[in-house]
Amino acid sequence: MQQISLTLELNQKTIDALQVLHDTLNGESAPKEPAPAKTSKPRTSKPKTDPLADAPEPDPVPDKEDKEEAVVTMTDVRAEALKLSKAGQQAVLKEIFAKYDNATKLSDISEENYPALMEDLRTANG
Repeated sequence: MQQISLTLELNQKTIDALQVLHDTLNGESAPKEPAPAKTSKPRTSKPKTDPLADAPEPDPVPDKEDKEEAVVTMTDVRAEALKLSKAGQQAVLKEIFAKYDNATKLSDISEENYPALMEDLRTANG
């Protein structure tokens, strides 16, 4: 049996959701009436601020030039080649591999050719 630990902010909505989950997992099909909502005192303190509001802006999506400079690994190339293979285009895959070092398999192709090989594979995959 696996255990999962959660830290939740307990409010009525969370409690109701947990009760539904519990009932569902225990095979109880009829949902119970939700417990009456607790009345709370009006808030006198400042509302909580969004913690992400002060977070720095994420880096923009890298443009095409950055992608070309990114390192292309054998795993990346293998995944793209697998798409062609699964699509029944083994002959096309063989022709593309042959363009690089006259290879018959991916391990025959040198790593410096991976970016160009990846582009050929993406073009063939459409």
